[in-house]
Amino acid sequence: MISRCAVPFLVLALAACGSEAEEPKSPEEVQAEIEKLPTQTPGLYRITTKLLDVDVADLAPEQADMMKQKGDLKPDVSEQCVTQEESDKGVKDVVKGISEASGGGSCSFSKFAVDGSELDSVMTCEGPLGSGGDVAIAGTVEDTGFDLVMDMKIDASVMGEIAMKMNVKSERIGDCP
Repeated sequence: MISRCAVPFLVLALAACGSEAEEPKSPEEVQAEIEKLPTQTPGLYRITTKLLDVDVADLAPEQADMMKQKGDLKPDVSEQCVTQEESDKGVKDVVKGISEASGGGSCSFSKFAVDGSELDSVMTCEGPLGSGGDVAIAGTVEDTGFDLVMDMKIDASVMGEIAMKMNVKSERIGDCP
């Protein structure tokens, strides 16, 4: 499962994807699209992650309801300082890191669509032992924050298919302390 702390980085990195299945994009094509995304203004950001829906194929309905209620009751809220250096770097290294840190599997980006501040994306990963999945992301990215919905479908082999939908919102709340 994805660490909640890693979600903001994943969201920015996965912005380099699309919602319709297509041939995987080359790293150069992905990089060209990443360049279209606004650069974050340095400062302090509040990041709110809220679980919208979860469905685990082999999970009892009561357990799935408990997971949904937990997500509905308490979103994860954290703060992160974005320095000038991080802002200048953008999300290039994050995308590279995600592709390299896929746990022995491989990830590829399909359609990458950036239209102004709107994005629509999908990343497909294949992991060891037949695991893998797709992550679709849609929403807005601006220089002072983003508001994205992540729709994940993961084949966890042993547990069956897991489907999760979450909203990740980032907003600049001031200067770094």
